[in-house]
Amino acid sequence: MYQFIEKKAAVCYYMTRRISLMTNFFVSTDSTCDLYANEIEKMGIGYLPLTITIEENGETRFMQDNFQTYDEYVNFFEMLKNPALNIFTSKNNTEIHREYFEKLAEAGHRNIIHFTISYQLANTRDNAVQAAEMVKEKYPDFNLVPIESHTTTVCQGMLVKMAVKLRDEGKTLQEAVDFVEDKKHKIQHFVVVDDLYHLKRGGRIGGTAAAIGTLIKLKIMLDFDREGKLRVIQKISGGKKRALKYILSNIKKYTFAEDAYPTVVHTGDLDGAKIFAEEIKKQYGIEPEIRIMGPTIGCHVGPGAVAFTFVSNELRP
Repeated sequence: MYQFIEKKAAVCYYMTRRISLMTNFFVSTDSTCDLYANEIEKMGIGYLPLTITIEENGETRFMQDNFQTYDEYVNFFEMLKNPALNIFTSKNNTEIHREYFEKLAEAGHRNIIHFTISYQLANTRDNAVQAAEMVKEKYPDFNLVPIESHTTTVCQGMLVKMAVKLRDEGKTLQEAVDFVEDKKHKIQHFVVVDDLYHLKRGGRIGGTAAAIGTLIKLKIMLDFDREGKLRVIQKISGGKKRALKYILSNIKKYTFAEDAYPTVVHTGDLDGAKIFAEEIKKQYGIEPEIRIMGPTIGCHVGPGAVAFTFVSNELRP
């Protein structure tokens, strides 16, 4: 089902099809963007996966966040329900970034925009900056601009898609950087977390709150503030229907951007995602894309979560 690796190591994953040196800049991202393998290949971008650690009965296994099929995502969230497993991820260190960036430089890429997770969740950007400076010693004209996304998962993927579109339109690297730096502050998030155990493990809520919340079917609402910090904005009892009602009422605060990328993302609850998408279409006349979250962020959110996100014309709170 999964391809396990023997140990945690600097392993680079670099899509080679359709990558052209004729564009003004190259687009790169790590796996917290939650783009599918076929999208990565079609867009012709660089991709650096994180490593997932699985601990069970004293044994440790590692696999990379480079799933190739939808079933791998579904099976992962089923596996996450097993309380005997401890599943977590950690950021890629400077050496992993250096190895990856050097491969880009060896391939002839010089002007690069590279996307990372929100600094409030992990300081991955710092490792990317240090690694780029190391590569620059060997390739003096190597120019990499790291974009700390102020978000993660499919919203980081939105920013990647924006950069690819600008690349294909012939825009310069600086034009792309300016554009995504503006847009990242206008991505709105409404996240409904179903399994409080994973929030507890990540330190977002206490053990007592998690136990009580699970007992009364409490749903935790999360979003990202303007600085990219994940925060609890509401605690709702009564299940996902009430949570959906809360989301639908709060969307009214915003207007959808011309390219809004409306997306419902889930962690194994496709039926719940479809209900969310149908209600959003009914009330707002837009049809969100439905996607499944990747394992790097999904293991911290837990199974059963559903979220709605889009680009607005207004800044985040």
